[in-house]
Amino acid sequence: MRVFIVGSPFTGKSTLLARLTGGKEIGTLAVKDERLDALVRVFRPRKITPLKMTLVDSDALGKLYNENKPTRIFQELVEAHVFLEVSGGLVGDFMSFTDTTLKFLTIESNVLSKRLERLRKEVAVGRADARELEVIERALAHVSEGIPLYAAGFSEDEVRILKGLGLLSIKPRVVLFNATDDGGPDEDALEEVRAQGLPHITINVLRAPEEVLNAEVSRALLSATDTITFFTPSERETRAWPLARGSTALAAAATIHNDLARGFVRVEVIPWDRLVEAGGWKEARERNWVRVEGRDYVVKDGDCLYVRAST
Repeated sequence: MRVFIVGSPFTGKSTLLARLTGGKEIGTLAVKDERLDALVRVFRPRKITPLKMTLVDSDALGKLYNENKPTRIFQELVEAHVFLEVSGGLVGDFMSFTDTTLKFLTIESNVLSKRLERLRKEVAVGRADARELEVIERALAHVSEGIPLYAAGFSEDEVRILKGLGLLSIKPRVVLFNATDDGGPDEDALEEVRAQGLPHITINVLRAPEEVLNAEVSRALLSATDTITFFTPSERETRAWPLARGSTALAAAATIHNDLARGFVRVEVIPWDRLVEAGGWKEARERNWVRVEGRDYVVKDGDCLYVRAST
């Protein structure tokens, strides 16, 4: 997962990145997860691999405000899977996220208008799908009314169409209110962030304990991207993996390795806490706590998986 940290200068972006990853412009966030810790205590593996996210301290948003070359900067922002916007900090402006929304919508209005003009001509001669035209028309209507696309109620198929255009407001965005000794967001800021449907957290980036900061930010990002965590615990390696909510066991197998998906036979499944209670795979099987599922099983957050595949 590629997370772009955005926001105005002096809001605490660089401090946040440094505290979470130790990096300056880019770093890797190793997600602290008590479930993984519990599994490690049981299996005592030779290797421990937590779920990881790449965090980028991007100044692209500031350039977008101040430069006259929005296309290049827009393309840089498109690389993000999710935005983590920092407001407040030394600046004390907890409403700056509203400027970001406005900037996104202004750019998207131009992108959608141009796409709509071309689509109408292509649909008229049978060279384009009328369904895409309808989606683009609805998207432009929402943007014109100041409604970010993530809050417009598009279906998964429609979101895929819009993501193909590189639209920014369709991407998940988490607002981090960086509280200081002088205080945090007022009720106006909280009401506005709720009205925009943006997930948000309030925390003192500089003073919060590292584990608390890690947990709060990780939880918000995983929730905003609808990402769950599954585990593959063993004595060799105990690892946490990200997976889109609603994905199947076959998709989880492919996440681990494409060969597992190609040769998929079945998967053994048990919730992490039951595996910890049993004391290991062998003990859990002896208690009949391990279920055998097929490729269409929908993986749940916290599942431990043992994939069986043919070679």
